[in-house]
Amino acid sequence: MTEICVQVFGKLEEVKKALIENGYCFLESYNNHDIYYTTYKSDELKKVTYKELLDKTIIIRNIVGENLDKRNLVYKSKTLDDSGNVIKEIKTKVEIDSVEKAKTIFDNVGLNCWCDYINENYEYKKGEIVINVQHVKELGTFIEIEEFNSISERTDGEKFSILIDIINSLGFPIGNDYSCKKPYMFLNKKQAK
Repeated sequence: MTEICVQVFGKLEEVKKALIENGYCFLESYNNHDIYYTTYKSDELKKVTYKELLDKTIIIRNIVGENLDKRNLVYKSKTLDDSGNVIKEIKTKVEIDSVEKAKTIFDNVGLNCWCDYINENYEYKKGEIVINVQHVKELGTFIEIEEFNSISERTDGEKFSILIDIINSLGFPIGNDYSCKKPYMFLNKKQAK
């Protein structure tokens, strides 16, 4: 799966309104509570790359919405291009019955919790394109777009470029990183304090 994630420098409500004005229909809202655990110790975190860190990370994810309550363990395997963009991601998920029990197990075996945040999600759709507006209190607002059926047979690089063209066509004031790594941004912000 290829996706982009870019930071939007605008108010959340303005972004949501602009999507409606651009012909996107609101689908649903939900929150992800993501808790990242790694085998790396706290003093090692500054010494490893994002890819190295994520390769040794398990996420406890709790997705809660109006008619939604999912709890999973998630492992992400990401392929990065030479510029550090995530051009492909494979997620492996296992359903769990309790976030607290999973945290207890990970804490007891000595895994290190390096990131814990809530991601507010607002999904919009136009044709086959689904745009996920995300807000993380500590970081700001982001837009994520995943590949869709009509581009699924393209190369990862081509898919990445098409998704960039879509976000650029919306006219939002955005950052220049189309592969924002929110947990890593959260970690760097936490370490800077």
